[in-house]
Amino acid sequence: MLQNLNGEIMHFTINKKTKIIFRLVLAAVLLLSLPFLFKGFGILILFAFVPILMLQNYIETNGVKYGWSIIFSTFLLWTIATTYWIGYANFKGAVASMVLYSLSLTVLILLYGWFKRRLGRVLGYTFLILGWLAWEHLMAQGELNWPWLALGNAFASLHKVVQWYEFTGVAGGTLWALIVSLLAYDIIVSRRNCAAPQMRAKNIILITFIILPIFLSHALYITYKEEENSARFLMLQPNIDPYHEKFGGMTQKEQDEILIDLFNEGYDNSVDFIIAPETFTSGIIENNPYESDSFSRIASLAKGMGSSKLIVGASTHYIYPIDEYPAYKKPSPSSRRIGEGWYDSHNSAIMIDSSGAYQFYYKSKLVPLVEYMPFQKYLSGLRMFVIELGGYFGSYGSQDKRTLFKSNDENISIGTAICYESVYGYFFREFVLEGANVMSIITNDGWWLDSPGYKQHLWFDQLRSIETRRSIVRCGNTGISALIDQRGDIVSQTKWWSKEWLKGDVNLNDKVTTFVKYGDFVGRIAYYSMLIFIALALFALVKTSEKVKR
Repeated sequence: MLQNLNGEIMHFTINKKTKIIFRLVLAAVLLLSLPFLFKGFGILILFAFVPILMLQNYIETNGVKYGWSIIFSTFLLWTIATTYWIGYANFKGAVASMVLYSLSLTVLILLYGWFKRRLGRVLGYTFLILGWLAWEHLMAQGELNWPWLALGNAFASLHKVVQWYEFTGVAGGTLWALIVSLLAYDIIVSRRNCAAPQMRAKNIILITFIILPIFLSHALYITYKEEENSARFLMLQPNIDPYHEKFGGMTQKEQDEILIDLFNEGYDNSVDFIIAPETFTSGIIENNPYESDSFSRIASLAKGMGSSKLIVGASTHYIYPIDEYPAYKKPSPSSRRIGEGWYDSHNSAIMIDSSGAYQFYYKSKLVPLVEYMPFQKYLSGLRMFVIELGGYFGSYGSQDKRTLFKSNDENISIGTAICYESVYGYFFREFVLEGANVMSIITNDGWWLDSPGYKQHLWFDQLRSIETRRSIVRCGNTGISALIDQRGDIVSQTKWWSKEWLKGDVNLNDKVTTFVKYGDFVGRIAYYSMLIFIALALFALVKTSEKVKR
């Protein structure tokens, strides 16, 4: 109740329609968000689409004006609740990405409603499954990509129920969630018109689709045995604040000294690889890295390592020979001018051994609006939305194949995924296809402060270990650094926002999983099936329209 200017009491009532819509929106947002926010809530994603489908049906049945905006608001609230931390880096960029992603999902639901009205319930369900899987496939592999909120990722903190990701990858989890939600929704909307035996059959099918994947997953988890073939790793977590220390608050020498101290505390000659975080140092000219004082200090540290090798993240630059690439001959799309020549910048992993020899790997799965501007030729006007993480406007250079770092006896072949490369399952597997028998991940999740962002990233890395059946050595600047085994279990880990080192053993593995061999075949099948489905559906609608006219 409120009083107007005359002191009269005004009564506000919420009608039944508004209450129903509010409850459905709230239920959908909670079921979609909780699995990404809290450990162990992943199973809720199996029912997250039930209130969304009920909302779409209610809006359509009751002719709710601007119903699309209610569906859009539902998805927008989900993206805000689960990925608001992007805004710590760049508020405008975060808003742009959330709005665009929510709009794309809204379009999918509206198209589902359109197909359902014209072709019937079953074909409407078919479109939703194929369309959603196809969209997630594009979100993982297209120029504009954002696979973070793929439904299959919701099971990341409940990894024991999706051990079969070694066959399907994350898309299998998305398919599972969509099927269960559609079965549950169909039972709800048809319960009044179905005979008892038919309802019992539907309930049995629903329960089977819920329980069977969980049972199979636990069977895989219990029976999976790692071969005893271990290697020892030391992770160095310097805990340097990326906002106040990394790019100005501390000199690079001071940062190097922190890393050196951690190394001296944790190193012994049993260690095979020492791992330092993403972009630990910067300004290294690849043509002659020893010109960098920081590189020289790190290389000097490596001299006393014996057969051990050091992997460290760095921002590096390669200057192209001016006689090969004069001003009129641009070497690559990401190259930029320097005087009369060209250079490329890279987010790199550098391996250095005790002899002073070094090897580079360039991060190659670059993050839109962070490390490159998609369709930069056409979208340069969107510079204001770039999420700057100590970088610059433009694109980093990349490489076509994954580089592996090897031990002296070549028994250990380690792939090093840099930050968000570990979010893309199909990309991560490329290291294994090249022969990696163990994986490392270097990252700097401090950009997201103490938010769900760094936790989600760690959980997703557990899924990568299941998909590839590779042990993972994870090193973060501010945490969480961890050792993850081939079943996705975290064997040991550091604390968040803590300067410390972590040392331990993980087992190597040379076997190739179905997912590694065939990639995201679930998404590919859905993508091409959807194109065929749409073509056939439109053809059928045209034929029906012609008959009506006759």
